[in-house]
Amino acid sequence: MSGKYYPNNYDAIKDAPHEYFEPCTWEEFYDWKLCAWELPTSVTCILRAEHLETGKITEHSYQSAKAAQKRLIKYMANGDHEVTIVNSDSIHLVKVATDDTDDD
Repeated sequence: MSGKYYPNNYDAIKDAPHEYFEPCTWEEFYDWKLCAWELPTSVTCILRAEHLETGKITEHSYQSAKAAQKRLIKYMANGDHEVTIVNSDSIHLVKVATDDTDDD
């Protein structure tokens, strides 16, 4: 196996009785997980880059805003990635402008 291995508790959760889990509606789940994300205090931001030609996605987490900025500039200089930036306050999608669109 290449890369890092992060053990999880899948078997313990899979085998747990249903009574251990509180039921929630889709709206509650949406508000909890999709609208209220949380980053650890050690993470300043996460960059998720999609290569436009291949569709390959690469994700990087940063403790330093300066390091994230350098990586973002590199992606934008190449002009072949869309980058989603997540910090504790917001989510932004950064795209390279194309010459054939007029967004005045």
